[in-house]
Amino acid sequence: MSVTQIKLAETPDFDLGGLRVSPGRRQAGSNGKQCELEPKVAQVLIALASARPDVVSRDRLIERCWDGRIVGDDAVNRCIVALRHLAKQFSPEPFAIETVPRVGYSLIEHPSREPPAKRARNLRAAAVAALLLIATAAGLWTTGAPRFSTAEQAPASIAVLPFRNLSAGDPYFAEGIGEEVVGQLAHEPQFRVAGRASSSALEDDADFRAVARRLNVDYVLEGSVRRQGDRVRVNSDLVRVSDGMRLWSDSYDGKLDDIFAIQQRIGGAIATALRRRLMRTPPLTGALVTNGQTYNLYLTARGLIRTRKKDVFVTASNLLRDAINLDPNYAPAWASLAEATYLTDYPDGSEGLIRVLPGAVGYARHALKLAPDLADGHRVLGLLLPYGSAESLSHFRRAAELDPNNAEILIDLGMALGAEGQFDAEMAAYERARGIDPTWFRTTGQLAIRLAETGQRARAEAIADSGFASDPNNRHIILGRIAWIFGDYSEAARHWSIVAAGHSPRWSARAQSGVADAKAAVGLDGARARPKLLFAFSSQRTQVQTEAAPSAITWKMHNRNAIAADVYGDENVLGAKLMLKAGRAKELAATYDSPLGLLGLHGGEPLRADQLKGASVVALALRQAGRAAEADRLLNSADSMIKAIYRQHTIPFDLDADVAAVWAAQGRRDQALSMLERAVRRGWTDAGSTDFTDIADEPAFNLLRDESRFARIRASLIAHLARERSESESLHV
Repeated sequence: MSVTQIKLAETPDFDLGGLRVSPGRRQAGSNGKQCELEPKVAQVLIALASARPDVVSRDRLIERCWDGRIVGDDAVNRCIVALRHLAKQFSPEPFAIETVPRVGYSLIEHPSREPPAKRARNLRAAAVAALLLIATAAGLWTTGAPRFSTAEQAPASIAVLPFRNLSAGDPYFAEGIGEEVVGQLAHEPQFRVAGRASSSALEDDADFRAVARRLNVDYVLEGSVRRQGDRVRVNSDLVRVSDGMRLWSDSYDGKLDDIFAIQQRIGGAIATALRRRLMRTPPLTGALVTNGQTYNLYLTARGLIRTRKKDVFVTASNLLRDAINLDPNYAPAWASLAEATYLTDYPDGSEGLIRVLPGAVGYARHALKLAPDLADGHRVLGLLLPYGSAESLSHFRRAAELDPNNAEILIDLGMALGAEGQFDAEMAAYERARGIDPTWFRTTGQLAIRLAETGQRARAEAIADSGFASDPNNRHIILGRIAWIFGDYSEAARHWSIVAAGHSPRWSARAQSGVADAKAAVGLDGARARPKLLFAFSSQRTQVQTEAAPSAITWKMHNRNAIAADVYGDENVLGAKLMLKAGRAKELAATYDSPLGLLGLHGGEPLRADQLKGASVVALALRQAGRAAEADRLLNSADSMIKAIYRQHTIPFDLDADVAAVWAAQGRRDQALSMLERAVRRGWTDAGSTDFTDIADEPAFNLLRDESRFARIRASLIAHLARERSESESLHV
C-alpha cells in the first residue's frame, strides 16, 4: 500500500483541542497567540493528528514525514519533544502525545471545557503573567519560536568542524581538540551532535550552511589551535546556520598542560550560549587526564589511526609507546595502542596478526583496568576478542552505554548483534549510526551492505547513490560490493574497474584486487571450479590455497588456539568441507572433542547465528564418524535457534541457505528445498566466501542431488554463473 507523503502547502487548516493549526503557514495558535512550527514538526503533528487517537509507528512517521529516508531516532524524538512543548504553551493544553514503548506515538486531543469568554479572560491573565515573568528574566526570551526551561528544551543540533591547525606540523593535535569537544557534547541529552566524519565534510565546503542543513543541524562550531613551545591558544566560534550569525566567540590561552581544562570550558561556553546545561560530562580525572606532551603524542597517533592507511599504524604505535613512557597511567593511550597493533599490516599476514593479538588484548585490558568506564577501551577490546563471542558483545554493549552517540561504536555493536542472530537490533544500530554520521563511508556503506544481504537491493543502491552523491569513488566501491553480494560479478567488476582507472590513492589498488576477485569467481583466471574464498574489500587480504583439503599439519596449525581458530575462521569452514569430502571425518570429530571445538562448536553449548553455516558440516562429520546421536543433538540445537531467529523481521538470505543445509542434514528434504528456493528467490546466488562454485559439492546439499527441485535450483545457479562469465568477458577489464 502506497503511503501519502505530507505536503504542508496542500494540507487544509484544522482544529485540535481549541488550537487552530495552519500547515501552509506553519503556525498553530489560539486567541491571538501564534507559535511558529518547524517544517518537520508540523508534518509530524499532521501525521499524529490525522490518526488520533490511534497509534502511529515510528516507521510510518518516517515514511510520511521524511519520505522514507533513513533517519536516526533523534530526528523523530526532537519533533515529539517540540510538539509536547507546543502544547504546554496553551492553557488548557490542547493535546498530549503518549509514547507507546517499542511501537510509536498516539496523540490524545484535550477538548476545551471552558466557556469561550472565560477562556479568553484566563488567556489574557496568563499573557500578563508571562510578560511580567519575561520582564524579570532580563533577556532570557528571544523572538521567534517559544523558549522553554532548560530542563525541557529540545536537543540543540550542532556540528563541530575539525579545528584548524595554525602551527607548523601535522594537523592532528588541532583536529583532536575539536574531536574531544564533540565527545563532550555527545554525552549530553540536550545536544544532538553530528558525527565526526560528517562534520569533517563541512570543513572544505564553501557553503558550509548547505552541508549543515543536509546534516540537519542548527549550529556549527569552528575553531583553530596555535601552539608555540609549551603554550597553546584555542579560538572558537559558534555560528547559527539559519542566518550565519556568530552567536559566541572566544579565545583561550594557557600551557599545553591546560588543554583539558580549555576543552571543558569550551563545552561549557557552548551550553551557556545555547541556554543548555551540561549534566553528564564525565569528570576528567585520574587515568583520563595527562600532561600536555603525552596528550600531543596521543592525539597525533589518533589522527593517524583515523586515516586507516596501511603505512601509518607502525608510526602511530611508536607515538603511543612514547606517550605511555611519559605517562604509563594514561588509559586512552593504552586503548589506542591496542587498536594500532591490531590494524597494522603484517608481512606474514594472518600469522602476524595471531602473533600480536594477545599483546593487543593485554593493552586493551590494561586500559580498562586504569579506567573501567573508558568507552573506547571497551570498543577496542570487543574488536580484539573472538568474533561473535559473548564477551565481545558485552564490551560493545558497554561501550554503547557509555558513549551512545558514537557511530563507530554502534557499527561494531551492530556486527556483534548480527553474529548473535539479533538481526532487527543489528539493523537498528546501523540506522542510528547513519543518523548520527550520515556522510561517513562506514555508516552509509554498512547499512547499504546489510540491506543488500537481506535481499533489498534497490533500497541498498538508493542509499549508496544518495549517500555518496558527491563522492563517486565511494559510490562505485559500495555499488560493486552490493552487486557482489547478489553474485553479479560482472557488475561488481564494472564498478571497481572505474575506481581502479581513477588512480585513487586510497582505493585504486584495492579496486584492482576486487576486479581480479570478480574474474576469479566466474572462472576467468583459468582455474577450474573451486571454492570462492575471495577477499573483495575485506580488511585482511591473504593468499589462501583452497583447491584441496588442508594437510593435517596445516589444520592443526589453524586450530592451535582460540585466536588462530578465529583468524582462520573462513578458511576452517572451507577446510572442514574439503576434509569431509576427502573422508577425514574422524579427524574432524577429534577436533570437535578438543577444548576449542570444531568451527567454534562444542557439545552441549548453544549456537550463534554466525555458526549456523558450520553446523551441518560438523553434524555430518560426527555422523560419518559413527556418532549419530551427537550429530542429532547438534542439529536439534540448531533447529531451536532457527525458530527463535525467524521471529524477527530482518533475515539475511544467506541464513536461509544455512537453514536449508541444516534441514537437509536432518533429512527434512522438502523443507530444505523450500528454504533453498526462498533463498534464491530473495537474491542468494551461492556467492558467499565459503561457498563452493557448484552447490551440489556442498556436503549437506549433496544429499538432495536426486531431487528434481534441487536439479532446477542447481541449473539456475549454473546458468547465472555462465551469464556472469560471458558479461565479464565482454567488459574487457
